[in-house]
Amino acid sequence: MELPAQPGLTLTAYSAAPGTPDHDGLRLLAAWAATDHASPTSSPSATDRQNR
Repeated sequence: MELPAQPGLTLTAYSAAPGTPDHDGLRLLAAWAATDHASPTSSPSATDRQNR
């Protein structure tokens, strides 16, 4: 699917029947993507932000 607001970008969605090896693989990929973009467990203190 093309995204009219962003020329040149496309959105691709994948699905698989629950309980299949393909479904397990997609869930694993989703978990990897979620951990890759996860925020740190603690945020910098106000002093750290001011010193940047």
